[in-house]
Amino acid sequence: MVLLAAVACAGGRKERREAQAPDRDAAAERSQRGKQEGVKPRPNAPRVPATPEGLLGADAVRDVQRALADRGLLGPHREGDLDNATSAAVRKFQEQEGLAATGLPDRETLRALGVSAERAYGVGKDGS
Repeated sequence: MVLLAAVACAGGRKERREAQAPDRDAAAERSQRGKQEGVKPRPNAPRVPATPEGLLGADAVRDVQRALADRGLLGPHREGDLDNATSAAVRKFQEQEGLAATGLPDRETLRALGVSAERAYGVGKDGS
């Protein structure tokens, strides 16, 4: 009798695991779909820039490009666009200056280029 109860319990656990499997598959599918589609913004939520271009002021990319071109680091590029050529030139400049070579115009890179970080990011000296 004890043996029958043990077999019955084991069978019940197997059925529960099988019942949970579709839930796990659905969760994995939702997770994969989220990675492909990204996170959808909430309605009426403010949009936060997710790219360096989105964070930089309107003329900041042009200022960076001008400073890089003056140093002979930037060849043909799309003016005002943080394109591959501009990112490569920024990375090369960062390497030459001993900065973190990210290819993105961070505050230290802007200062080294002589571009106002405050103006580029649209904030005053007090951070507002």
